[in-house]
Amino acid sequence: MSAPLVRALAEPHHLLVLAADVHPDELEALAVSRSETAGWAAEADLRLAPGVHLTGPWSLDAELRTAFDLPDWAGQAYLLRSPVQRGGALPPELQGVDPVLDAFAEGVPVGVEQEALDHLRAFARRLGGALRLAGSGAVIVPDPEAATDLTVLSPVWLDPDACLQVLEQSLPHVRSLLDEVPEAAAEGLEGYGMVSELDSGDLVELIASGTPRTPTVLRGEEWAAEGVVTYELRWRPAHPETAFAARPPLGQRRARSAAAALIERAAVALHAVVGGEISDDDGFLVDPTDLDG
Repeated sequence: MSAPLVRALAEPHHLLVLAADVHPDELEALAVSRSETAGWAAEADLRLAPGVHLTGPWSLDAELRTAFDLPDWAGQAYLLRSPVQRGGALPPELQGVDPVLDAFAEGVPVGVEQEALDHLRAFARRLGGALRLAGSGAVIVPDPEAATDLTVLSPVWLDPDACLQVLEQSLPHVRSLLDEVPEAAAEGLEGYGMVSELDSGDLVELIASGTPRTPTVLRGEEWAAEGVVTYELRWRPAHPETAFAARPPLGQRRARSAAAALIERAAVALHAVVGGEISDDDGFLVDPTDLDG
């Protein structure tokens, strides 16, 4: 049984809040997917990066849940120990775009603290959790539906014509962007793009390129030791100012769900041809059998 979290200890720190049934090993697996230096530094002390640690899990009782305005499902929390690094005030044009930034209107986290919060938000999104931010006390519950984009990481390079044939299985009105590039210029390109025009006016875009860098999540994979080919599938909404808002309107959420389903099908189709792995935008691997293929 983990020790109960005391309000006086928790108040000055950012918290990662999870349901009671999330095992510490699940959190560790996500941490090492994003950071080469992540791992258990000691019992109940998960290092995310040098000088950045999560301690826990701590149990949450009803009194603390009420005091911190946490969801009813909140059963445990990890306390973040990280340097506090703040930049300037949040510009007016960025207010209302990101609830995490809104919580720091007078000084936005930068550097190590920003990276640490990015880790926590990714963990919360994958594990169905939340963040409680020190200072304002804001509670952020990331919407897993907001993460639509996927990347196929592979040892295999598909030429544009072959890639187009694969995408035509799952994306409507898909075309190669190379058709818009003069032939002489296209010969010097190291990658290519495809675009699918949706009835909503939105686009699904694919960018294929190679990188000599081994993604953190694939370190230890022999086939990725000298780099990988990436096939990035991204949603490009016609109205990004509302589509990427903290609370998109219903029509935008429906369009997002439709685009996400197409992206999943395209990723599964590509993966079936080129192999490798599929990752989400948080850098975590995704099982193809869990996708809408």
